[in-house]
Amino acid sequence: MIVTPQSLARQFCNGTYVNATDASLWRDTFTYLASVDDDSIFVKEKIQSLWLIYGGDLRAKIKDDTLIIQVLRKALPGHSGDGTTLYRGESWFLFDQDKIGFSWTVSEELATTYAKGLNAVESGGVLLKCYAPAEAILAAPEPGQPSTGNVYICDPGKLLRLTTQGLFPKL
Repeated sequence: MIVTPQSLARQFCNGTYVNATDASLWRDTFTYLASVDDDSIFVKEKIQSLWLIYGGDLRAKIKDDTLIIQVLRKALPGHSGDGTTLYRGESWFLFDQDKIGFSWTVSEELATTYAKGLNAVESGGVLLKCYAPAEAILAAPEPGQPSTGNVYICDPGKLLRLTTQGLFPKL
């Protein structure tokens, strides 16, 4: 079976991640999705769960945060509530390149765990704090939805008052 950007897009829109797909096909798929005018094709809650689990993998394959944001703005439920203060444990390498990730939390403790652990492996970690206005939040945790935990998916370019709260050594 030949996989096309359109067939992969259908799977993504239904919340299915196809891991064995190469990076160029994922880039082509996101380019296609960015051009689609009908946002009703996205099963937004399923894509939210998909992104929370596989977003890092997709981001590493696609390597175009601007394109990813274009698609996530359509594909995720958004946020109609107020803005909030959020934290992220980021790798120093990505922070230094201004390539801050999309997943944020209200839990400073959880963000610190990532800054000291997984995100400190390559270059050390940094604990970040920001204010996320409602328009920066692409998906917020839903009460009673354990699959989304307490993670917010945000557009890093729309976050305000970004500060470093701590630096951690490379593991």
